[in-house]
Amino acid sequence: MSARPLPRSRLDNLIPPLVDGHALVALVPATGDLKWATAAAWDVARAAAQHGRRVALVDLWIEDPTLHEVVGLTPSEGIVDAFEYGVSLTKAAHEVDHVFFIAAGAYTAHPGDVFGHERWKKLHGGFRVEGALLLLYLSAGALARLSAVPDGLIVLSPDGFEPESSIGQGIGAALERGIPLVGVVRERWTPESDVHAATPLVSHPGRPARSEGRAASRRTRPAVVAATLMGGAALGWVLFASGGDSIRASGAEHRAASPAPPPSPRARPTPVPAPRLDTLPWTVQLAAYARADKALALADRLASREHLPAFVTPVALEGRRGGGAAVWYRVLAGAFTTRDSAVLARAALWANRVAPKGQGDLLRAPYSFSLAQTGRPDRLRARGIPAVSWGADGALLVGAFETPDQASVAEAQLKRARVPATLVTRTRTRP
Repeated sequence: MSARPLPRSRLDNLIPPLVDGHALVALVPATGDLKWATAAAWDVARAAAQHGRRVALVDLWIEDPTLHEVVGLTPSEGIVDAFEYGVSLTKAAHEVDHVFFIAAGAYTAHPGDVFGHERWKKLHGGFRVEGALLLLYLSAGALARLSAVPDGLIVLSPDGFEPESSIGQGIGAALERGIPLVGVVRERWTPESDVHAATPLVSHPGRPARSEGRAASRRTRPAVVAATLMGGAALGWVLFASGGDSIRASGAEHRAASPAPPPSPRARPTPVPAPRLDTLPWTVQLAAYARADKALALADRLASREHLPAFVTPVALEGRRGGGAAVWYRVLAGAFTTRDSAVLARAALWANRVAPKGQGDLLRAPYSFSLAQTGRPDRLRARGIPAVSWGADGALLVGAFETPDQASVAEAQLKRARVPATLVTRTRTRP
C-alpha cells in the first residue's frame, strides 16, 4: 500500500489540486500522536480553503474530541447535537481561518448511529452541488461505519504507516470499499534516521530533508490561528431541497458582489431568531395530583435524587358529578429525543424503584412555557405557578404540553399572576 507523501511544509501547494473535484474527504490518523494529527488536520483544511473554496471540517472523533483545542475554542454544540437533537448546522458552525468548523458536540452513548446516519449522504450530495469540500476527521473504525462513501482518504501520520498494523488494515478495508487513497500527510518525504530531528523539515524531492533551526517536539508545532468566531451566524449553514445539505454564505453582507467591511469592535449584529426545533418532545407521566404542592414535591425529588428534570403540568379535567372542569397537576419526568429513549428512562425508574413497574405513560409533549425571569422558583410557586428549574443557567419552565391548546390553563395562571412567559418547544439545554 503506497501513496503520495504530503509533507506538512508543502501542504499549501499540494492539497488544493489533490482534493479538486472531491466533495467529501476523510482525514484518518495512523499515529498514536493525536495532538500532531489534529494539528495536521487543521493544516489540510486551511490549505484546501486558501484559494476561496468553501471548506468544512467536522470532528468525528466523538469518544475524545480535541480538534477544537487546536484553535482555542471551548467545547460547544456540534455534529452530535445536529444529528440527535436537531440543532441547526448554522448554530453549530464556527468560521476559523476561512474554514467552517463543527465540533463533535454533546456526549452520545450511540456514536455508531451518528456515523451511520443517512444524513451524511445528503451532505455529500449537497457539498458536491455547491462545489464545496467536507472534511471528516475520524478513526479508521469510524470510517468503516460511515454511511456515505468518501471521494478520497488522507492518512495523517508523521512517519508514514505500516499496512500490516491494525490501523493499516483498517485503511486497507476502506480502500476495498472503493475509497481512493489521496496521500499521507507526514513531516517529511522519507523516514529520517535521526529520531531527534522532530521539527517540520524543509524537504526537497530527491535529496534528504534538512532541518532548519533547533530541534523541538513536533507535538508543539504552533498553529497559525487568525480566527474570527462568528458563532455560526454571519457565514452560516443552510439546508436546501435540491442536492441535500451544504454550506452557503448567508446574510445581506454576503449577497453583494464585494465583501462588506468588518463591523467595528463595538458594533454587535442584531441576532436573528432561528425557528425552534422540536428536539426533546418525549416524556414520562408518572403521576397526577389535585394539589400543586404534591406534584412539585415529586418533581423536586426526581430532580435532586434521580438527576432527572421533571415538569409539572396543570391541565383541565372534567370533574366528577357534573361539577365542571377541575385542575390536576401532572408530573412528567425527563425530556427525550425519541420514544425509545423515554422507554429506557422509564425502565431505569422501575429498576431503581422510583416508580412501580408498569406505571408511567409515554407522552409526546414538546411545548413548555419559558419564563422571562430566572433563578429559584420558590416565589413563583407561592403565587400558584408550578415552575421548575431547567438547565444550569437558572431557566424556569412551566409544564410540558402535548398541544398548544392544552397549555390554556397554565397560560391563564401566568396571566393572573402577571408573569411574562412564552410558549416554546424545548431544546437540549434550555428553551
